Amino acid sequence: MSRSGSHLNVEDFLTFRLTRLSNALRTNLTKPYLEQFDLSLPEWRLLALVARFAPMRFSEVTARSGMDKGQVSRTLRVMATRGLTKTKTIKERGSRSTEALAAPVMVSITPKGTSLYKAVLPVARKRQADMLLTLNEAERSSLYSIIDKLSATIGNGGESVGDAE
Repeated sequence: MSRSGSHLNVEDFLTFRLTRLSNALRTNLTKPYLEQFDLSLPEWRLLALVARFAPMRFSEVTARSGMDKGQVSRTLRVMATRGLTKTKTIKERGSRSTEALAAPVMVSITPKGTSLYKAVLPVARKRQADMLLTLNEAERSSLYSIIDKLSATIGNGGESVGDAE
């Protein structure tokens, strides 16, 4: 392949192939067990993060999830209504700010959320393991190494690498 990528067809773009794989995994691997537990993919992603790292600042939830602030906010609101998570605005001592947006928000998991997480996790692990075990140990190691290398190359924002998606 040349540096210019002049002979690279769109179906060979990394973004195209990874998006197709990601969509297929989401549809055929993840969605079936999430439907079983009445969870959306964003809800599961946030539930798993909060269960593992809580209490967390809202900003950390957003950063770790890879979701935008609006989606995190909407999803957490739904989860709070369902009794899975709760948020608490932290008023810092000596702060004169009365604006809720300026104050840090902490996110934690409720006992109901913990119970749901503990029910979903073994099913999720099994489905993921089934897929990963289609690769041998060397292939799995290479896959994770490649993903890490590409992630490090592109950084958090990804603005420096162009694509057609």
